[in-house]
Amino acid sequence: MATIKVTREHSLGTDKAHDTVENLAKKLKKDLDADYHWEGSTLKFSRSGASGEIQVSDDKVQVEVKLGMLLTPLKGSIQKTIEDEIDGYLNA
Repeated sequence: MATIKVTREHSLGTDKAHDTVENLAKKLKKDLDADYHWEGSTLKFSRSGASGEIQVSDDKVQVEVKLGMLLTPLKGSIQKTIEDEIDGYLNA
């Protein structure tokens, strides 16, 4: 099982960052059929072949994704997509 970790600093504040991550989670649900729920300031998500969490703080977003065996060979391209999506949402 491969793990992807991405950390990004932001200046949105906790509430705006939370809303931003919520919008990203809605996109994950729509595009990838991923289920998600919040546990405090951490969004936990899962779908077939992958699971993870996004921790939101007032100045940082930390993403950790665990890939199943079938998705492990795609780790590099999946990580690039995650980085691009997070950067796009945080800088919008």
